[in-house]
Amino acid sequence: MKRKMAFGALAVLLATNAHAQDTAKSPDGLYTASVIPNGKGDENGSGAQALVLYRTRDNAQRRLLISRWNADYSRNLANLSHPLFSLDGGYVYFNTSDVSPNSGYVHQFDLKLNVIKSISTGWALRVMRTGPYRGYLLVQTHRYWDSHEGGSYNPVFLTHPSGKRIMMVPGSDNDDGELAIDPWLAKMNWRAW
Repeated sequence: MKRKMAFGALAVLLATNAHAQDTAKSPDGLYTASVIPNGKGDENGSGAQALVLYRTRDNAQRRLLISRWNADYSRNLANLSHPLFSLDGGYVYFNTSDVSPNSGYVHQFDLKLNVIKSISTGWALRVMRTGPYRGYLLVQTHRYWDSHEGGSYNPVFLTHPSGKRIMMVPGSDNDDGELAIDPWLAKMNWRAW
């Protein structure tokens, strides 16, 4: 019986952590954006998920989009993950992907105009909160070394909300590029989440 209860508690904990990864709170705390299951969907993920905006006060929902697959990575809206609000709360950034590690893409949903814009290849990890790049994104990409030895790495780029890359985060040019973010932010005395 103890084993069954421990497993049940672990399952609840894992489900909570998985859900927390795909939920973001707006800067003013009035809304949350979540990626939620939407049904079985097809083999490519079309219809399987939805990006939903919840009003915190009464939990009223606004469905922003339902996943839909496209062979063009910049237009693919399947396998939704990791929503992030812009600093002003007017946009929700989210990631999509396909089977290939190069297929990740960052999109922006304009909450006022109900328009989706493709921003950049990669995966948005955080939004800069302080410093001269306030409101910019930290976007991780998957790249291959040009050397004859081959191999890949996962650098993180400071990226303007339009998609223009400003710079690579120093020290992120390795397999675990995201681990370079916190030391870099601490050195610069900036914050991002």
